[in-house]
Amino acid sequence: MSEPSVNSKIRLLGGIGANDKPSVPLPARAPVQSAAPPVSITPPPAPVQTDPIFLGDSVDGADVLDATELVQPLAQLCVTPQVQTPFLAAVAGASGAGKTFALRRLAQAIVELSAWSAASGGGALGRAVVAHVDAGSGLEAPVAIASAAYAALDRESGGVDYSALLDETGHAGGDPQRAARAASDRHDDLVRKVEAERSHRDDVEAKRARLADTLLFETPGSRIDVFARARRGMIEARLRRFGLAGSDADASYRHLARDMSTLGAGARMGVVVRAIWAYGSQARLLMWAIVAFALAFGLGLLHGAAALAAIERLGDAFRPVADWIAAHGEWFDRASQVLYLLGALAIALNLWRALGFSNLILRGARLLNLESRERRRDLDQRATRLNQRVAALTAEAEGAAKRAEAASQRAGGKASVRAPGPEFLESGHAPAAAARAFLAALGARIGLPNPAAPAPDRLILAIDNLDALSPGAAIAWIDAAQSAIGPGCVGLLAFDPARLAVTLGGPRKARRRFGKWLQVSVNLPARDGTDGERVVARLLSTAGQPAATPDVKLSPALVEPLSSAEASLLAALAPLAADSPRDAKRFLNAYRLARCSDSPRPVMALMQAVAFADDDAQAAMRDRLAKGSGELSDVGGPAELVEALKAARAANNGPILIEDARAAAEIARRYALPL
Repeated sequence: MSEPSVNSKIRLLGGIGANDKPSVPLPARAPVQSAAPPVSITPPPAPVQTDPIFLGDSVDGADVLDATELVQPLAQLCVTPQVQTPFLAAVAGASGAGKTFALRRLAQAIVELSAWSAASGGGALGRAVVAHVDAGSGLEAPVAIASAAYAALDRESGGVDYSALLDETGHAGGDPQRAARAASDRHDDLVRKVEAERSHRDDVEAKRARLADTLLFETPGSRIDVFARARRGMIEARLRRFGLAGSDADASYRHLARDMSTLGAGARMGVVVRAIWAYGSQARLLMWAIVAFALAFGLGLLHGAAALAAIERLGDAFRPVADWIAAHGEWFDRASQVLYLLGALAIALNLWRALGFSNLILRGARLLNLESRERRRDLDQRATRLNQRVAALTAEAEGAAKRAEAASQRAGGKASVRAPGPEFLESGHAPAAAARAFLAALGARIGLPNPAAPAPDRLILAIDNLDALSPGAAIAWIDAAQSAIGPGCVGLLAFDPARLAVTLGGPRKARRRFGKWLQVSVNLPARDGTDGERVVARLLSTAGQPAATPDVKLSPALVEPLSSAEASLLAALAPLAADSPRDAKRFLNAYRLARCSDSPRPVMALMQAVAFADDDAQAAMRDRLAKGSGELSDVGGPAELVEALKAARAANNGPILIEDARAAAEIARRYALPL
């Protein structure tokens, strides 16, 4: 038997099934009026307190030690344009003094000051980027610093895109030809990924387009496949009755179910109606029913009076026939009834076969549509993800192509695309040397106007966890960091000087080493047992929450030019405070930070000079401040201290009060050399 003809198949359009009725919420009952007297209603409980009451050792807690106030002048220094870079500063203190907390607050203050200046033009640098460096990460100092700087710039700090700057400096110091070759390989890899994702996406789109055929013919275990296999005999018998079995009844049934699955409700009703008369076996049943009804009707008329009279009029030869028919009329009645019954049975059989055939095809269509909807949702989600992936890779490849042209121009070769990330992150190169080259190239571009590759005005490197290293390793790390930090950068170190003193050869040699490393320092005050009561009280009052951020502004005193009186006084104090040009620079830096306080400037300059003086001068001043009262008169000690006190009293235009000197000494110790 040939395959089912085109006219005997059902063309596709539409979905299946009846939709479930949406659940409708029941209407709320009307409130029942009660005759009982009104009852007082208990107010709802207060909301549960969500503030932390069990406090951890977090750097984001309350500022109970006033670290924000202590580091605020240093934060302003970091964003002041009048800073000669590279510049290294330290947040120094013993273990538990809050160095990490102070460094975090210092970084936050820098970011806020830079944002404030960018928005208001307040005189600070508007594009200062803070990079957090973990000295305990196990990386060499140049690599750790360069990696942190790269990550900070790659985050588009302050909303500025520094990708072009990173492209220019990422391969600094390396072989340009090698960089061009690596970029070309990277571009080829991106192109291959794009093509692979596109091919995968096209496969998903093709699978979605031919999902019905896939479920019918290529997916063993699908609902329609299980149904067709379980009822193979019944399906073949019914299709053969309708002449639709073809050479493969199973395949013919699957085709019919596919065609039926796309029809609407009206078209499906038409299929059921057409199943009554449109196929050969069904048409024959209808024809035999018509013949039976016609014969029954004819036999019913044959033994009637009119028919018998007509037969008798044919002649005498037909008179016996008429008499026989009249004598056996009941036979004709029974034959007519039998023929009517046979016709009715033929019609009933036709309808039963039509309904059975239609139900078989409709059930297959419902199963196919049900599974198609489930599979199509999955395919749609996969196609969406693949489209997003293709779009992202395409944009990345286009950006890489643009960067490749610049790389090829530097290399003098053909266009290529740089490898992802700088060379110092690759295992095949000397990381420290490549990191130093990257930092040097970055420093050369910081602060320079370049619309094509914008650069930050200053890069601040907040270096923490030095105390996690052994003293020898920490000293080596700081030495390497000092040499790696280049122009345009400010390094902020947080460490415990006392841990390094013994390894450096004692306090005196340690101070000289610190003076070589650091241009300014902020010493966190040592805490004694009396601080515990105040700390607990402040923790309870703040509920462990972060303190309010102070007003963001740049202190005019920080960048205010030195007056002639200040210059003369500082020159007179130099013999006490400075034994070398390096000491003189540190003394001036510390005084500029200290004069942001409310202490009289001559007194502040004197106490800052004493903080940088030798041990004998410091001991003499401590003894005088501890025992004296009233005015600060002449003190014993080195001649430099005596002359310095005279110069300060002259600049103060009168005597110096002990209370003013004590307050100034407290501030001066904050900016003195550690130890």
